[in-house]
Amino acid sequence: MNDKRRKQRQLFDCSLEISWKDSQGHSHTLTAQAIDVSNAGIRLEASEPIDMHTEVFVRAERYGLTGSTAVRHCSRRGGKYLLGLEFNPDGTAADHEDTEVFVDYYELMQISPNAEPETIHRVFRIMASRYHPDNAETGDNEKFLLLTKAYAVLSDPVRRATYDNVHRARHAQPLPVFGLKEFAEGLEGEVNRRLGILSLLYNRRRTNPDNPGISVLEFESVMAFPREHLEFAIWFLREKQYIRAGNTSDYMISATGVEYLESEVPSNGVLSKLLNAPRPQAARQPSPEKDAMAEDASSLALVRAR
Repeated sequence: MNDKRRKQRQLFDCSLEISWKDSQGHSHTLTAQAIDVSNAGIRLEASEPIDMHTEVFVRAERYGLTGSTAVRHCSRRGGKYLLGLEFNPDGTAADHEDTEVFVDYYELMQISPNAEPETIHRVFRIMASRYHPDNAETGDNEKFLLLTKAYAVLSDPVRRATYDNVHRARHAQPLPVFGLKEFAEGLEGEVNRRLGILSLLYNRRRTNPDNPGISVLEFESVMAFPREHLEFAIWFLREKQYIRAGNTSDYMISATGVEYLESEVPSNGVLSKLLNAPRPQAARQPSPEKDAMAEDASSLALVRAR
């Protein structure tokens, strides 16, 4: 290694966490020993080999290192493996999977698209601790890997801006779940449309308590039904006091509506599709101060609920 190359590289010599999926789609997370790092990549020692070109997420919060990499070489040294990982500065390789199966990272982390970087970092640490594979009670390697990937994107201003463009475009379209036959016709369709409205309001209330309302126009857009097909459902939900009108033309779910919806989950299979569908986001942009307060409440509620 010449002198210029030596100056480019910095001795790192610390433990960091790496997560990846193997060729069979199984998630892995382990602690590796970083040897050195440069602007282009990182070299580390791990207890397991990783296939070439595999996307690997690395995290060493103590050093402010979190990002997506790709395996460029892997060789055995004694009982360990030396890995050469190249950073993905533009996020192209890291986001390849998202072009096939879009994941709503804001939905995953239960935060607003307006969340400040500090909020993203704080919520990630709470959820990562909960789903870390070392957590014997709530560990979930698959969920942890997905959270790590979400954090790698949302914590990077450039990658987040690119992701937000895709996120906004997708949320401008009707949710695919409402295209299912269960919502289309007859008594079943009418009942499920009511549950659909309640689910959208339930999700909005949980993720954006500062602005929990949804207008009839937004229901039309998200559910892909004309308001004439929604008016009976809205009337019924208001009469039952499951929803109420806000100060504007928006509707909000009531505590009674929350209890009713949650009571229906065990006996209604379509509810899991509704409650796990991407959530429509509020059109207005709350101030950073209010957004941080809302996210504080949301993350605390998450911890208490689980």
